[in-house]
Order: sequence, then structure tokens, then C-alpha cells
Amino acid sequence: MLRLDIGSLPEGHSHQDLREEASELDIVLDGGRPVSPVAVSLEVDKNGDEIFLAGRATLTIQIECARCLKEYACVLATPFQMIVMAGEAPPAGEERENEVYVPSGSKYVDLTDEVRSELLIRVPLKPLCSKACKGLCPACGTNLNSAQCACEAAPGDSRWDALKRLKKDV
Repeated sequence: MLRLDIGSLPEGHSHQDLREEASELDIVLDGGRPVSPVAVSLEVDKNGDEIFLAGRATLTIQIECARCLKEYACVLATPFQMIVMAGEAPPAGEERENEVYVPSGSKYVDLTDEVRSELLIRVPLKPLCSKACKGLCPACGTNLNSAQCACEAAPGDSRWDALKRLKKDV
């Protein structure tokens, strides 16, 4: 659980750093695994019962490249903002985005859900070890980033020949 101690925050501006194991935040990745703790750096502005949080969460995961199938370390980093308000929550439909309400006198605010969702949004849909990744040879399976294979290039689809000729004529 990623909790910020709001009971001891001084009025005005301060800085807070939080760390928690990814397993404690229930971060489950399809095809990847966390290899570092979640680190959160927060700039905090407390003004009475309002606390403004501007933070950055980072997590390093080990994930498989979609082209060459090699595992690589991918750093997920995401900024986020929240407003923590002490007191009663407004009626349904009147809440503002990124606003969290805690009972008056609360000593902690839980950042787990916000940080988890922001990090999971940053997981690439098609992870690539590099933009220049050449992938695998479709014939023999050789990783073309580390070796050249002796396979012949596959012939193109003959249905596109008419367009290729048209391109040459233009």
C-alpha cells in the first residue's frame, strides 16, 4: 500500500519520496514482470484542509520485445496530480477529476489506486526493445538484430505487381 502521511505534513510546500514493492500495489502485467520497486516523488502543497499533490511514479519492468522476442528492461514513468480534501465528499456527480476526499482528522491518504492505474496505462501495447529492432527472420527464426541469416527474401505478393508497375510509370 502506498500511503502518504498527511497528518504530519507542514503547511506550505514540501517534498516527499515514497517507495513500495510492485507486488504490494497489485501490479500484474501480462507478459512482463516488475524488477524494481515503485518509486514516487511528490511535490506537496498543503493549504488548510486542501493538499495539492504533483508527482511522478516510476517502475522498471522486464518485458518481451514484440519483434525479436528478447526480454529487455522498460522504464515506466508517469506524472500525476491529485487534490486531497479533508471532509465530506460532495454529492454524486459533483466531484471534480483527480479529487480525493478523506475524513477530517485522517492521518494518511492512500495513493495506491492512482499510481497503479497511471503506471498500467504506460505499459506499451507493442513493446519494442528499440525503434530499429529488425525482429526475427520469418523463415528460420534468426534474431536479425544480432546475426544475418542466409535465407532468401520471400517473393512479394503478385497481386500488387500492377501497382508496382504504376509506381514506376509515375
